[in-house]
Amino acid sequence: MTDHPQARLQHILEELAKHGRVTVKELATEFSVSPETVRRDLKQLEMEGHLRCIYGGGVTPRRDADQPISQRMRVNAREKAKIATLAARELRDRTKIFLDSGTTMLALSRYLVDRPLINIYTNSLDIIQTLSGVESNNVVAVGGVLRPSYRAFLGTDTLNVIREHLFDIAFVSAVTVDVNLGFMDLGEDEALVRRALRRHAKQVVMLADSSKFGRQGNFCTYNFRDVDLLITDAPPRADFLEKLEEAQVKVIYA
Repeated sequence: MTDHPQARLQHILEELAKHGRVTVKELATEFSVSPETVRRDLKQLEMEGHLRCIYGGGVTPRRDADQPISQRMRVNAREKAKIATLAARELRDRTKIFLDSGTTMLALSRYLVDRPLINIYTNSLDIIQTLSGVESNNVVAVGGVLRPSYRAFLGTDTLNVIREHLFDIAFVSAVTVDVNLGFMDLGEDEALVRRALRRHAKQVVMLADSSKFGRQGNFCTYNFRDVDLLITDAPPRADFLEKLEEAQVKVIYA
C-alpha cells in the first residue's frame, strides 16, 4: 500500500469507520512504515478530532467520554457531589490512597484539601492542581503520557509507578456499568490503569453515578467481584443489585 501521508490518513479513517479502532502495529505493517510514522498520523487525526489516541493505537472518539473535563464536570454535577460526600466519609487519616482521573474523583479531591495526614497519589492533572496549594508533602503526582482530553497521565510510565506501590484504597471510576459485563471503559489506557490499581490496592472503591448503569463500553475493566465498595447516587436496579450481592460488593447510595 502507498506510504503517501494523505492516503494513509484516509485509510485510517476508513478502518476507524469499519472497526471503531486501529492499532499502530497493524498499520505499520500494512503501510510498510515505522511505528513512529503511524503514531504521528494518529496524533494528527486526534488533533483534528477524528480519533482519540490510546496506548498502541486509536479509537473512534465518543462524545460522552471525549468532552473536555470542564464540560464533563457539569454533567450530573449534583449526583457527583453526593457521591463525593459519601466517599469522603470512607477516608481515614494515615492511609495511602490513589485517585484516578474520573470527574467524580475531582469532586472528592476537594474534601482532601484539609486532610494532610492522608497520603494521596493521583494521575489526574486537575486533582494535582486542586491540591497544589496544600502546605504538605502528602500529594504525589503519578506521571506518564499526558492525555489532554482527559487531563490525565496514562501509559506505561503510569503503570510502572502504580506497580511499585501498595495502596490502602484505590478510588476508581468507570465510563459505563453493564449488568453482565461489569464495569467498562471506552479507552484501553484507562482500563489498564484501573486494572493495575486492582492488583496494587487493599480495597477498591468504585464511584459511579446512576447514569452510567445499563450502558456498554469498549473494554471490560472490572468484573463486579473486582470491586469492594460501590458508591453511587441512587439505588441500582434490581438486576444490578442481585449481581452485586452475588459478587459480595458493598453498595452505598445517597
